[in-house]
Amino acid sequence: MLKKSALITLEAVSKTFKEKNIELTVLQDISLEVFSGEFLVCVGPSGAGKSTLLRIMSGLEKSYQGKVILNSGLTQKDMSFVFQQFALLPWLTVYQNVELGLIARHVPENERKLKVMEELKTFGLYKFANAKPRGLSGGMRQRVGIARALATDPKVIFMDEPFSELDSFTAEELRQELLSIWHKRKPTIVMVTHLIPEAIELADRIAVLTARPGKLEAILENKIPRPRAKRSKEFYILEDKLYKAIQP
Repeated sequence: MLKKSALITLEAVSKTFKEKNIELTVLQDISLEVFSGEFLVCVGPSGAGKSTLLRIMSGLEKSYQGKVILNSGLTQKDMSFVFQQFALLPWLTVYQNVELGLIARHVPENERKLKVMEELKTFGLYKFANAKPRGLSGGMRQRVGIARALATDPKVIFMDEPFSELDSFTAEELRQELLSIWHKRKPTIVMVTHLIPEAIELADRIAVLTARPGKLEAILENKIPRPRAKRSKEFYILEDKLYKAIQP
């Protein structure tokens, strides 16, 4: 069997925050590979450095020890980020927020318009194109955030607890929409969550971080067939394994 080529490789990545005379190590010696087209989810206790790890992989965090190696041809321009708290610009319309990444990449106006409208229709936002974010529900605002991330056709999407601010029904609806889009377009998704059932529902592989300083405790493959029945025996078995890995 041929070994898959990694899209992103982390080698002994560590991160220490320094303030005055205090040093706080949040990540320690993380070595990890991310493969093209996979859905990788990182879980771990609060303070394990999950979000910091995501920011390092995406290039948003520049100061760390170790190496982050991108596969040939992959650059930060091929990446998008979906934030936990929506991160929309309140003075722009829904249309303008989705358009931002395309403008930054100097996409021609006609092409931008077609792409933005395509994403708005995909996420049920077409009627809200001229609305401002403050007039939208949390679920609608996160739809705008995901639409903005997808509009640039990224090779990699980083998602930092994207559903944690939503009620359980809206979060489940958005998870299903995200899975549908991932199946069709096959971007690589690297996501952080503190919810183990969410990780099992979404992930191909699940990376488990220990309590601070975050170390890579385990990487578990999720072989449960999709769509995944949450009350199946296989789901509960993997859930137990993950809880034991997080709290050994």
